[in-house]
Amino acid sequence: MLISIIIPTLNEEANIESVLQSLIGFSNIEILVSDGGSSDRTCGLIGSFLLKYPFIQLIHSSRGRAVQLNAGAKQASGEWLIFLHADTIIPEKSWTNFCTLVGKGIAIQSGSFLFQVASDQLRYRLMEKLVNIRTRVLKLPYGDQAIFVRKDLFLRMQGYREDYPLMEDVEFVRQLQKEKGFTILQSPVITSPRRHESDGFFKRITYNFLITILYRLGIHPKYLVKYY
Repeated sequence: MLISIIIPTLNEEANIESVLQSLIGFSNIEILVSDGGSSDRTCGLIGSFLLKYPFIQLIHSSRGRAVQLNAGAKQASGEWLIFLHADTIIPEKSWTNFCTLVGKGIAIQSGSFLFQVASDQLRYRLMEKLVNIRTRVLKLPYGDQAIFVRKDLFLRMQGYREDYPLMEDVEFVRQLQKEKGFTILQSPVITSPRRHESDGFFKRITYNFLITILYRLGIHPKYLVKYY
């Protein structure tokens, strides 16, 4: 069972080495890095991995997370696709649990991991609890929780909506929930707090909440993106 891990990048020189390094020990994988036109050292750093690891590919795509994710999925050969942010790590135990779950052959079609933040600050523990309550109860994970899906289902759904400059993950999950077999893996991926730290913790949370509410009220993401 081949698993394709798709990583969208745009100026990720600070993170791409660590995320690739964390994945190269996993078996039966291919890694497709879909770059949206980085102007920093991202592609050069990826190039150093390409020389050593033939299961890593670099794809050059138009800019836009949905566009980049679809471009990576189009090139993927795996039975399963995992969409992983460039600042998010899959712990070894979580990877093992994922492989065990999907390898059982039960009726799982898609899902995500739980949420954890790479910070010791207490406020992030509270944030994790709230996010994981939302994830477990509503089955509404976001893209930083490493959404996974069978490739045949992804193709049938025609992938991510490329007219969504943000909220593409929420819309994709909403469509996945209409299908059978959507599952929350009871193991986390670990994501960076960088956006909360750079924007301000409470400011970022407030903006995310308001954007989600406005999206739920029917406002198209092309109008919301300027506030993100």
